[in-house]
Amino acid sequence: MINIQKPKVHFIDNQLLDPPNPVTVNLIGAGGTGSQVLIALARMNHALTELGHPGLWVRLWDNDVVTAANFGRQLFAESESGLYKSTALINRTNRFFGTNWKAETSNFEKDILRGFDINKQSSIYISCVDSIQSRFNIAEILNELKEIGGYYRSKGRYWIDFGNNVDNSVMLLF
Repeated sequence: MINIQKPKVHFIDNQLLDPPNPVTVNLIGAGGTGSQVLIALARMNHALTELGHPGLWVRLWDNDVVTAANFGRQLFAESESGLYKSTALINRTNRFFGTNWKAETSNFEKDILRGFDINKQSSIYISCVDSIQSRFNIAEILNELKEIGGYYRSKGRYWIDFGNNVDNSVMLLF
C-alpha cells in the first residue's frame, strides 16, 4: 500500500489579501522580540503599500519603561531611558516609516470592570511576551473577543505567539 500524503493547504482570508483598509495588528510586548517584530512589520507595511495593498495598522502594547538593562540587548538608546517602551518604539517607527501607529502604555489585559475596549479588537494578534501566564491571559481575552464578534474588519483571524525558545512559537487560527 502506497502512503501518499496530501499537501497541507491554508486559505488566507480575503479580508487580509484584498482589504479596503489597512489590516489591524495588535503587537503585544515591546521587549527584545517585540521591538524586532515591530521593525519587521514596518518593513512589511512599506512593501505592501508599494504594491498597492492598504498595508498594516499596528497598536503596540507594553507598560514597561526603558532602563539601563535594556541598552544593547534591545533596540533602545540611553536618551529613551524612563520612557515607555511602546511609546519610544512607536514614535521612532512613525518618524522613520511615516506611519501613524499607536502605542498603549498598558498591558494587553481586561480592564478593572473585566471588560474590553475597542482597542483590543484586531485582525492579527502577535504576542511577544516572556511568561506562560501572560499567554494564558491573552488566550482568555482572545476567546472572549471571538465570542463577542465585532465588526468584520476587526474580527480576529490569527494569533501568532513568538516564544523565547524553539518550542514556544505557535500560529493559531481563529
